[in-house]
Amino acid sequence: MAFALELDLLPKKARSELVDYYEFLLRKYSRKPSRRAKKTAAKFEAFLGAPISIKHFVMPDREARNAR
Repeated sequence: MAFALELDLLPKKARSELVDYYEFLLRKYSRKPSRRAKKTAAKFEAFLGAPISIKHFVMPDREARNAR
């Protein structure tokens, strides 16, 4: 898919801004996905999958929870 824009109709400053923006979009969307994000996601899944154990925890009874 190719598009043609008539940049000659624009002032020189506007043309240069469009070219700069186009180059920015090319750099932004032509990057390869980073592998670091996958490592972080895997570590986070491992963290969520691990049971949380607290030693010496005693659940307070109703009276203790409502005491002020």
